[in-house]
Amino acid sequence: MGRQKRAVLWENWEVAELRNKIHDAFDSIQADPQLMESTKQYLSKQRGRRMRTGRRRSVQRALAAACVAFFAVAGAYGYNWVFSPVSYLSIDVNPSIELALSRFDRVVSVTAYNAEGTEIVKGLSLTGKKYTDAIDSIVGSEAMGQYLTGESELYLTVAAEGGREDALAAGASQCLSHSGHGGKSVSADLSVASQAHEHGMSTGKYYAWLTLTQYDGTITVEDCKDMELSEIHGQISEHEHNGGHSSSHHH
Repeated sequence: MGRQKRAVLWENWEVAELRNKIHDAFDSIQADPQLMESTKQYLSKQRGRRMRTGRRRSVQRALAAACVAFFAVAGAYGYNWVFSPVSYLSIDVNPSIELALSRFDRVVSVTAYNAEGTEIVKGLSLTGKKYTDAIDSIVGSEAMGQYLTGESELYLTVAAEGGREDALAAGASQCLSHSGHGGKSVSADLSVASQAHEHGMSTGKYYAWLTLTQYDGTITVEDCKDMELSEIHGQISEHEHNGGHSSSHHH
C-alpha cells in the first residue's frame, strides 16, 4: 500500500475516532444545551482546521516531490545539452587523435586511434578546454614534436553541422599558422565522422580514404587503417599530379 493511501486512511480513522469521542463525551454529561452546542462548534472548527492543515501538508509534500522530479529531469537534460558532442576535430600526422566538442566548442572527450596518439594524449589534460587551446597543447607537446619533422604534414579535420564547420576550421587554421609546422585544415560533413567512428578511424584519416577512393576504388578502408596518413595523402597527390580519374566512387 502506498504511503499516500496509508496517510489518507490514518487521517480518516483519526477523524472518525475524534467524532466518536465527542459523541461519547456528550452522552456521559449533562450540561447546558447552549454550552454543549458552542463546544461542539468549537471542536468541529478545530477538527476542520486540522484536516485542512493535513491536506495542505500533503499538497506541499506532493509539490515538493514534483519540483524535485522536475529539476532532476531538467538537470539531466541540461547536462546532456551542454556536454553532448556536436562536432569533431581530428589531429592526424601519423598519431591519430580526435576531439569531441560541445556546442560551446569545448572538449568533452578525447580518443586516440593508434598507439602513437595514445602516448601523446596520456600526459595531457584536455577535457573542458577550448578546442583551440587543446590543439595548441597537443601540437606543442614534447611527445608530438618527434612526429612534426620537416617532411611531415599535420592535418586538422573538422566535422560539424549548422554552419559551425567554417568557424571551427578557421580556428584550426589559426592554430596551424602560429604552430610553426606545415599543415592543412579540412572541413567534412558530420556524417563522415559517424562513418569514421563505425570503422574505428579518426574523421581525418577516414576522410583521406574517401578522397583517395575517388582516384582508386580498389583501396579499402581496411587497407587505409594500416597506412600512415602521409602515405594516403602521398597517393592522393600523385593521382592529382597525374590527372587521375576515379574508377569507383564511394559515398
